[in-house]
Amino acid sequence: MNRFLPQSPIDVSWDHNGHYHDHLLRQIPAHVHRDQGRALDVGCGDGRFARRLAERGLVVDAVDASADMIALARARTPTRLSVRYQAAPLAEAELDPAGYGFVSAIASLHHMPFAPALERLAGALAPGGTLAVLGLYREKDWADLATSLAALGPQWAIGLGLRAGRFLTGTPDVGTRESSARPMPMRDPEMGLREICETAADVLPGSRVRRLLMWRYSLVYTRPA
Repeated sequence: MNRFLPQSPIDVSWDHNGHYHDHLLRQIPAHVHRDQGRALDVGCGDGRFARRLAERGLVVDAVDASADMIALARARTPTRLSVRYQAAPLAEAELDPAGYGFVSAIASLHHMPFAPALERLAGALAPGGTLAVLGLYREKDWADLATSLAALGPQWAIGLGLRAGRFLTGTPDVGTRESSARPMPMRDPEMGLREICETAADVLPGSRVRRLLMWRYSLVYTRPA
């Protein structure tokens, strides 16, 4: 901590998934914001994105297969935020069928059978609701390699900038500090981006898959009203 500057309450933590939180938030349908509707976050981890949804006035169900992560998420979530946490695999989770105006899944679908997971998530959408996935894919061709190389510069620049910001303001890295003793379960993806696109087109016609930097992709699907 820099003893010459006051402590800052600002969260200047960063990771590859958090980098795209705003991208996912932009997918929330306008009527869900307006009506302060319901949202589901699958693979919620320590609850960081679920809290961002709740801060926008949404009523959130957040699910994760790891009981340790759910315990950490509950500890980090203020009681003023409307988030209901559940420790269960997606296949066993108690969901409100066709009850959610927005469903998100961040870096979690590669931990489970992809097509059945998409079907379950889409089935939980209310008419006109949107599913937004931030996922990982396995590098399998030259386009994947080129995108990975392109991501290195921005990643290093962001990391160095935030490290300097935390040092100057005395702000801890809340994204990793407390959870380091109980790390989120990790698994390498098996599906390449082409296979992901083909499966999504088959299971969710009309869905849009987009390659992103930082070894990620986004999938967006809106259930017909």
